[in-house]
Parts: sequence; C-alpha cells; structure tokens
Amino acid sequence: MRAAYLSAPFILAAGLLLDTPAAWAADALGQPTARLCFSLRDVALAGGYSWGRGRLYFAGHSYPVRITGGGAVGIGYSRLRGEGTVYNLARLSDINGTYWSVRAEATIARGRNVAVLDNNHGVDIKTTMHTSGAHLAAAVMRLTLRVDPGSERMEATPATCTFPLH
Repeated sequence: MRAAYLSAPFILAAGLLLDTPAAWAADALGQPTARLCFSLRDVALAGGYSWGRGRLYFAGHSYPVRITGGGAVGIGYSRLRGEGTVYNLARLSDINGTYWSVRAEATIARGRNVAVLDNNHGVDIKTTMHTSGAHLAAAVMRLTLRVDPGSERMEATPATCTFPLH
C-alpha cells in the first residue's frame, strides 16, 4: 500500500512535465483532420506578395492546392517550404478561402517560421516553414487557398512532406 502512495507524486510530476505548451495548442485547435505540404515564394518592398502551391492530404486522397496572398511591411525575397496540420476540416470545400495570420520573418540565408492560420469556415492550419533567402517582414498575412478537386489522387498521408511537390 505504501508503494502506491509514494509513486503517485512521481506519476503526477511526470504528467506535468510532459504537458507542454505545444500539446496545449494542439488540444485548443481540436483533432487533426488533414495535412498540407506546400512551397511558397514571398517578395516584399513595403507591401508583400506570396504565391505557391501545395498538396492537401485528406480522407485517403491528395489534392493540389494553389496559394496566393500577401501582407504588409516587409522587404526582400524568400522561399518557404512547409507543412501544416489541418484542424476542423469536415468537407473538402471548407479548405477553400482566405486565411489570416500574424507573421514575423527575419531570414538571412536560412530560417524557420511557425504560424497558425484560420479561415471563416472554422478551418485552422498550424504550419512550420523553413525559409531561405534575404527577407525581413512583420505583417498580418492574408493567404487564399484553392483546391482543385478534379486532380485528386488516392494517396495516403505521408509521414513527412517531400519536395518538390508532385
């Protein structure tokens, strides 16, 4: 009986140590429903413009995605390769739309970026991006995603994104 009382504090302490802020963020967004692999180019001279493409993995299929948009207050050029965990995607058409995020980037040669995007359909995308180039920006980002459902393939979600995208 005494061994059970002694181990309870250790189990509780281990649980608290494993409960990281990253896990809290995932819980706040809900359950992951899809994955997005993407590459973008971003150019800015005061205002900025971003364009690129990606691949959405949803319900055993993959779909090509076109990405366009921009932000304000920046200078330079960068290439971004990233992956995103998609939350709250119930229907494929809900991925289409305008996503908003606050983003800060300071890339000289190589860098890394993290952002959470959300649209008016309640879809959230938690992204991790690797950047290259020379770019300095602080902006409210507005990105538009459009899926091409006619070009779908039956394809399992990859463990990690590979580039170039096909």
